[in-house]
Amino acid sequence: MEQLDLTFVDQVVEKVGTGKEKVLEILQTLQGHYGYLPDEALQRVCALTEITPASIAGVSTFYDQFRHRPAGRHIIHVCVGTACHVKGSDQVLEEFRRYLQIPEGEDTDAQRLFTVEKIACLGCCTLAPAVQIDEITYGHLTRESVPKVVKDFLRHEQARAASSGTARRLRPAKAGFSGEVRVGLGSCCQARGSARLHGALQDALAQAGVSVPVKRVGCVGMCHQPPLLEVVQPNQSSFLYARVQPEDAKAIVLRHFGAKWPHKILSNAVSGALDRLLTDEKWEPVTRYSIHARDQAVSDFLGRQIHIATEHCGHIDPTDLEEYVRNDGFKAREKVLK
Repeated sequence: MEQLDLTFVDQVVEKVGTGKEKVLEILQTLQGHYGYLPDEALQRVCALTEITPASIAGVSTFYDQFRHRPAGRHIIHVCVGTACHVKGSDQVLEEFRRYLQIPEGEDTDAQRLFTVEKIACLGCCTLAPAVQIDEITYGHLTRESVPKVVKDFLRHEQARAASSGTARRLRPAKAGFSGEVRVGLGSCCQARGSARLHGALQDALAQAGVSVPVKRVGCVGMCHQPPLLEVVQPNQSSFLYARVQPEDAKAIVLRHFGAKWPHKILSNAVSGALDRLLTDEKWEPVTRYSIHARDQAVSDFLGRQIHIATEHCGHIDPTDLEEYVRNDGFKAREKVLK
């Protein structure tokens, strides 16, 4: 077996400290680095600090986040919360174990590619039963869909690895608002593939030579329609799409922004023609995904809502502090203080 590199343990102890109260922070750091808690690393911690083996055993067995055996390269979290349990998550869990040929009493396949674990809740109950593989969430699983989910994840990983070194070169933005694309990245949208849609939109804009930001936005509450996509054009006109697939990103971008360079226009026209020739799928316009705020089902849901604390929900990135400030974030606090 390959000898474990313990220099990381020395670095962690030097940075975090040697007091016995540091046990949880040190264990979390080691878990994040190694993927589990190797015995050699724990022995090294005891040798360098005031932390005892009994303290490590007590903390590491109390919290579910810690592992004492090596994990696979990818973690499959199967939600066993109430909604997922009622919809058959136990059967989905067993099917993952069977499909990956994980032996009884183990949680990782022989190749150490996947580790299957239970998780209390993924926060997307409308898509139960749901699972999360690394950062990608899948919803409405059945026994029959498990092989398809695993293959889809592996294809996604291959595509991500192939494009990880490719820099996107976009046309410089002009002064003023040039439009933007908003993608819902709440838990339900993610479970339906919005993260992949987000990447597909960035690729489509780069291929068209268009410099328009693709922005993640918070949940707007329409959890039965994910993934949700809103296109805002330079004149502020807005177009809302529901249940969009990554393969439709290119058509949506060309519909609203077009291709900006002559060779891009020709390239997109040729590739579109080849796609229609080489696939058996019937072509349908992207407008089939379009929904409108005046549609009965949409207006019944959104029309009566008055946003107070969630005033800009669906319009700004909830993780972008600068955008929050630009939209009068902390204004009330500043008024109170001054």
